Amino acid sequence: MINVDPPTGNFPASGGNSTHNIVSESDSRLAFKVKSSNNDHYRVRPVYGFIDAKGKAKLDINRLPGPAKEDKIVIQYAEVPAEETDATAPFKAGAQQGEIIVKIVAA
Repeated sequence: MINVDPPTGNFPASGGNSTHNIVSESDSRLAFKVKSSNNDHYRVRPVYGFIDAKGKAKLDINRLPGPAKEDKIVIQYAEVPAEETDATAPFKAGAQQGEIIVKIVAA
């Protein structure tokens, strides 16, 4: 299980940046993949990554100028062994175990 802090993102329609923490409540190491419902107006970094057991990872969201609207960021995650070095591998193998949705609003 993961959480995101803060759980929502608010941006001016003219663009902006927001930093969030992806926080793991798992006793296992996790890989994550970040997807956006609006790739025209949002850039996320990193798209793939790892979170250690009970750890956290930083997620930067950049909103480009565009029309005001609601979108979402979906963070998928999967348990991975400590020796895994490729964060994309579990998702290519279809290993997604859960996801969390971050509501993002540009006004």
